[in-house]
Amino acid sequence: MDIYLAELVRHPYFFKALQAIIAIILIKLLVLFSSRAVVTHIEDKDLRYKSRKLLGMLGYLAMFAIAMIIFNEQMSNITVIIGVLGVGVGFALREVIQSLMGWLVVSFWGLYKPGERIQIGGIMGDVIDISPLNTTVMECGVWVKSDMYNGRLVRVSNSVVFKDPVINYSADFPFLWDEIVIQIRTDSDHRLARRILNEAALQCVGDVDKESSKAWRTFAQHYRVEDAQLTPQVTMSFDANWLELTLRFVVDCRSRRATKDKLFTLILDGIEASQGQVRIASASMQITEFPPLASNEVVRKLYD
Repeated sequence: MDIYLAELVRHPYFFKALQAIIAIILIKLLVLFSSRAVVTHIEDKDLRYKSRKLLGMLGYLAMFAIAMIIFNEQMSNITVIIGVLGVGVGFALREVIQSLMGWLVVSFWGLYKPGERIQIGGIMGDVIDISPLNTTVMECGVWVKSDMYNGRLVRVSNSVVFKDPVINYSADFPFLWDEIVIQIRTDSDHRLARRILNEAALQCVGDVDKESSKAWRTFAQHYRVEDAQLTPQVTMSFDANWLELTLRFVVDCRSRRATKDKLFTLILDGIEASQGQVRIASASMQITEFPPLASNEVVRKLYD
């Protein structure tokens, strides 16, 4: 045992490896304590997240630089070894390499950032972390019938950005168009019904219109888009069963459910206050002719 230990100590790479290990440990400790200080003293969550990520990246760069300095004399041999093994390692780690490339695309081309709501790889939710290999998403929907959190954390490989479309709900224009459809009876006052929907929309999403208009002007400066109607709009169609009113409005991408709840409440209040001039429609069946009933004698003959 002592002989092997003595040979290990005399090996030319022993002290270099020991220096590298000590340097890596010191850097890790420095990054750890710095991250804790950031969490303690920075209140803004976006700045806190970016600062922690920056410290982590600087730590990895420092480790790589120190390793290059320590093993500088042996770099020629290491280069030859890497060249020989490069093809095999590249094939075996192709998914990892694709994830790293995806991370570079996400980071430098701004496909999405932490805090934005996206849909990627069939998963919809808020981005809470982006690492070199995967993106962590706080999932929304699935068994929850809304755009609200369901409690699951999903880690999606960054390589997905090369395979599937990335849907971003909140990148440059953090608003969505949504609709509410109301069916009323054909004998209702459709003008009053339209006014009820318009008043409910103005009362509920009036402030959102101002914010969305400002965001749209900025959005239109960067993209080739046509003018869009951001104020609430009510359209009507009808058939033999009912009149159908559709309220189209702009809403914050994270407030669809709460906004619809307020709108439905205001609309129902308005319908109740109309004193029967506007009434909700329901599916009905009108029987215009009924076949004559068979007599008991006829029924008896059928079963005889």
